[in-house]
Amino acid sequence: MLQSRLDTAQATILAVLLHAALLLAVWLSARWVWREPVESTAGPAIAATLEFSAADLRRAEQAIKASPKPSRPPPPQPLPSPRPQTSDQPLQAKPQAPQTQPDTVDQQRLDPLADQQAQQKLADEARQRQEQVDLTEDIERQREVENRQRLRQQQLDAIRQQLQEARQQASIEAQRLAQLADLAQPLPKPAKPPVAPPTTPAGNNGQNRNKGLEDAYIAALRQTAQQNWNTSLAPERVPCQVRFTQYAGGEVVNVEFLSCPYDAQARESVERALMKTPMPYAGFETVFQRNVILTMCYPREECER
Repeated sequence: MLQSRLDTAQATILAVLLHAALLLAVWLSARWVWREPVESTAGPAIAATLEFSAADLRRAEQAIKASPKPSRPPPPQPLPSPRPQTSDQPLQAKPQAPQTQPDTVDQQRLDPLADQQAQQKLADEARQRQEQVDLTEDIERQREVENRQRLRQQQLDAIRQQLQEARQQASIEAQRLAQLADLAQPLPKPAKPPVAPPTTPAGNNGQNRNKGLEDAYIAALRQTAQQNWNTSLAPERVPCQVRFTQYAGGEVVNVEFLSCPYDAQARESVERALMKTPMPYAGFETVFQRNVILTMCYPREECER
């Protein structure tokens, strides 16, 4: 292994020396071949004169004129300049001053339908607002009508309920009164007072006292009924004749209309007035009447004329 390395080193050194010798030989041969001999230029000076005639000069000028002129290269082309946009309108020499309030007339002229469209839009908006207002008013009126109808129906239902209760109560009282009448013994008819002679004032005084008490009793019945009566439901100065039944104590149990041109609502008001409170009884026991006929009318002053 060591012998091989030594051989390799020796071969490399020899190759390098061989190449250096070759290069030296080439350089020496080149210097020897390229060297020229130097000749001597020493000698007498030579003088020369150039002579030519006028014909030679003309021929030379003609030859120069006839010779083609050398072509010159074309000059470089300039770059194209940007072309501005052309317009039919002349350019404005002075810039326009800005306006504080721009005018819209030119815009409207450019768009002839702009004004018509704007007016149509305003008209549509106004119509929509009016339709909304009308719809709101219709809803409010409908609600008001429904509220009035509901209130009227409630009042009618209350009146019917009261009338039904009054009829039921009257039926019950009529049955009880009939039972009491069956159980009670018939009252003896009062004997007619003896007719006194004209010279005796005592009989006349007794009749006058009974007549006066009976008139007071009828007036008290009429006054009580008039106080309980809601006259706003009945026509003015129109009499209504009724007959009601009561028992001892003044409680009214039945009402009948004999001659009465009132409507149903006015008749109900008369019936409620007679049955609202007991009729006067205390102090009028001697002239008490089970069945009483009264004439209802208002104003009382005008009805009695």
